[in-house]
Amino acid sequence: MSTFAIKDARLELKTTAEAKEFLSKAAVLQGMDLSSFMIASAMDRARAIVRDHTAIALSAKGQIELANLLQHQPAPTDAMQELRRQPRLKVRE
Repeated sequence: MSTFAIKDARLELKTTAEAKEFLSKAAVLQGMDLSSFMIASAMDRARAIVRDHTAIALSAKGQIELANLLQHQPAPTDAMQELRRQPRLKVRE
């Protein structure tokens, strides 16, 4: 069973005839119409960009250093102690 999303937003773009022809050819090769191909390709790229900007990758050395810092946390500095004594700000709901 497949689910269909209601398409209620419009996206328009201008390009060259050559670019449109090339994209159309790629869409046909994928068995898709041009709009579906464009959206699928853009969504794949957008997911990769968002993932790259939200994920933290550590080298093996970085992972060891992070684990050591978490296991052996340094004592808070005077500035950190002062910050802890500051009253908390109310957060709007």
